[in-house]
Amino acid sequence: MAQAQNNDQRLLDRILEDQHRKLAPDKSRDDFFTFFAADKALQDWDLDIDEITDGIVDGAHDCGIDGIWTFVDERYITADTHQYLPSRVGKIDLVILQAKNTSGYQETVIEKLHFHLPSLLDMGREEDDLIDHTNAKLLDRTRRFLHVLEELASSFPQVRVKVIYASKAAESPHPNVKSKGDRLRRELAKITSDTSADLEYLNAADLRERTARGAKAVAQLVFNETPMSTSLGEGYVCLARLDEYYRFITSDNEALRLELFESNVRDYAGSTAVNNAIGETLKSGTGEDFWWFNNGVTVVADAAQIAGKKIVIREPQIVNGLQTSHEIFSYVQNGGQHRDRSLLVKIVVAPESGTTRDRIIRATNSQTQLPAGALRATESIQKDIEESLHQAGGYYYERRASYYRNLGFPLDRVVSMARLAREFTAFVLREPHMALRHSDALLLDDQHYARIFSTRHDLDIYRLSLDVHTRLRDFLAQYAEDRPLLGETLENWLYPLASMSSYTLTRLRQPSPRDLLNIDLGHLNEALMTRMAGTLEHNFKTALRHSKAGGVDRIARMTDFTAKLRQAVITQGRYRIEK
Repeated sequence: MAQAQNNDQRLLDRILEDQHRKLAPDKSRDDFFTFFAADKALQDWDLDIDEITDGIVDGAHDCGIDGIWTFVDERYITADTHQYLPSRVGKIDLVILQAKNTSGYQETVIEKLHFHLPSLLDMGREEDDLIDHTNAKLLDRTRRFLHVLEELASSFPQVRVKVIYASKAAESPHPNVKSKGDRLRRELAKITSDTSADLEYLNAADLRERTARGAKAVAQLVFNETPMSTSLGEGYVCLARLDEYYRFITSDNEALRLELFESNVRDYAGSTAVNNAIGETLKSGTGEDFWWFNNGVTVVADAAQIAGKKIVIREPQIVNGLQTSHEIFSYVQNGGQHRDRSLLVKIVVAPESGTTRDRIIRATNSQTQLPAGALRATESIQKDIEESLHQAGGYYYERRASYYRNLGFPLDRVVSMARLAREFTAFVLREPHMALRHSDALLLDDQHYARIFSTRHDLDIYRLSLDVHTRLRDFLAQYAEDRPLLGETLENWLYPLASMSSYTLTRLRQPSPRDLLNIDLGHLNEALMTRMAGTLEHNFKTALRHSKAGGVDRIARMTDFTAKLRQAVITQGRYRIEK
């Protein structure tokens, strides 16, 4: 038995070594293990790289917490996502991660969490009492959870807290560790009267299993009668019994397979009139079939083949029917029976190249009103950016989440739409406060989106924005080794420095995108970045002395601070900014 456990550790070390080299060779072993553990711990939520990184708070004054993520009805909450939440929700999940690149579990880790978490998750907390021993990012992420908890209180949601302790241990934790873990779990269950708490230990074998699990490329759907097929192109229309469709959309452990919905342009809307009607139809005790009252779902696939009473589907994507799928999932999960009722399923095999797939996505999703920005991934400007960034800059632009990461491309070269929007906003639009305050709004709000993603922009400006931030990010990682960053959060420095760079590199007070494209990126050297960092630090300290905003984290998000920082840069003789 011991030999098998030791083998799990050895094999996990080989996996970590291989993925560390491929994905993030510049990260330390401990930092990469934290990202790796977060990726595996959050596998069922299917987050992209930016979303995983957004929740990692590891560093000085992290209170023993390496990562913290808030979900509402399985949707990850960024800085501004709460603006787009439905008025009623069913559940709020808080996931807390502690990842130790060691071969065992330690009681002190649980003790530290037990000491800090109750005060961090107290709605009546005094932030002035926490700020001296809690880093800014951790304060913000816990504040985000408390804000969501308060905003959605009228929905009486179920609150679930999960603490995940990941290590390279060969065995389960010692009973003493488990005993202290149970006390932590009971304490966290007191957050609200409807809170349930759980503590999960991931060891070497668990991390290996999750690495190998991945997304299924092939799925099978059992149908009722022989499907209708068409002579024009390849496609099928069939009826599938509700329990068989439930099996199609769930994994072996009966979790919803989120990877099936990557191409669906709308998120699950929760408790709405339409979804309530779907739910009522499912619960109806009449002899009427479900498909009579429902438009069904549309599946786009790379290939489909009938084998007996099944359709074998390669790379299926449910491009329309997310709301129906969620309601069926919830209905069966709560004990609902199929009662010989069926769902209408359309399966279309469309070529990956060309416009057919995107036209199907748009057509099948335009029957009800969508939030602004929901169809962004299929727009021609997004495809042009993806091609341009790959050819000119070696970046892999993910119009749809996790595609390139799953193929093993380096993490720092995989760019989400949200990351590009923030970095463009900071460098080209020179609004670092907007880049920090917003993520979803930059994509979902038409006004913000049109300023960033426009055919009027030369495509090279997107590559330049990423190049500038990549250079600044590398600089800050080294800079912070010698002197801790105020606020101890890299992003609070990254976006203001990018904004400052647009002035210092062009030496202009109001540089246009064309001016930016004429810069020599070689001028963004260590000496210039060090001078800019000094100016930024001085302005942070000045603002902290005169502002009651409550720390660097909030100051960096203020419009006034951006204006003062610009004035400080363009009036300093050493930058030689022209009028």
